[in-house]
Amino acid sequence: MRSALKVGALLLSAVLALPAIAAEVVILKSVDAPAWRPALDAFRRGAGGHTIAEIDLAGDRAAGERAIASIKGRSVVVVALGPLAASLTHELAPELPLVYAMVPDPARVGLVGTAAGVAFHVPPKNQLAAFRMVNPRAVRIGVIYNPENTKALVDEAKKGAGVVRLVVVDKPVASERDVPEAIRSLLKGADEVDALWVVPDPIVLADETRRFLMQEAIKAGKPVYSSVGSLVAEGALCSNGADMTSIGGQLAELVGRVASGEKAGAIESAIPRAELLINKKIADKLKVEIPADALKAAAKVF
Repeated sequence: MRSALKVGALLLSAVLALPAIAAEVVILKSVDAPAWRPALDAFRRGAGGHTIAEIDLAGDRAAGERAIASIKGRSVVVVALGPLAASLTHELAPELPLVYAMVPDPARVGLVGTAAGVAFHVPPKNQLAAFRMVNPRAVRIGVIYNPENTKALVDEAKKGAGVVRLVVVDKPVASERDVPEAIRSLLKGADEVDALWVVPDPIVLADETRRFLMQEAIKAGKPVYSSVGSLVAEGALCSNGADMTSIGGQLAELVGRVASGEKAGAIESAIPRAELLINKKIADKLKVEIPADALKAAAKVF
């Protein structure tokens, strides 16, 4: 009996010592957004022995079609970041296991029940409540977005804004070329707002567009709020968004489960941690008085 138990224990130890199932992973990025890099770095740290390649689609559908054509027929797990990469993979290579992140509205691109993913944002109402706590005097919040990417998020924010006594003034844009005019209309004139909110929309997060938006807001004396924490270090007043490191770790876990044989579409979506970040230096520059309770609630104050 003891001999049998000993053999069983040895077999169990051997099984537990086996390395995790390695997979070929192709990361398709809708755009090369610097704000996503902490998530990618965390994913790589948690991805074990997987072979990983990154492809930047640069917001170009044709580039996405070529990238997907190059991996069709291969035994790969696709990690799609952003709506373009996720929707193209779902449309053109539905047979490939798909894990997504940075997709504000997964249902809109057909990912619910067909892919595994990590939610990209905390509830908009919660974000707005945090912004109101940090800057109580700002009531009108302007947001620029592409309806193809983040309409559901903005609609939800507009519905919930009244609960925290805020007004969301939205400006839809079709491309990066439309952003400067939208920014100008929100910084002065009939639609003037008290602050700008950068939502996780690839068009707004693109390098040049993001920098231009933040520069124009600061010149106008308006604070910028963000759904992405990395923008606080760049000059946003605050963020109350998903922790990017958390997203990366959850992506790694989901890819591991898919590589081990679980069906991606049967895995429930993961919810990342949320964190409040505050840039006190920008607050002082803009003469924004941040309440002590808000500073105490922040995960980090710059």
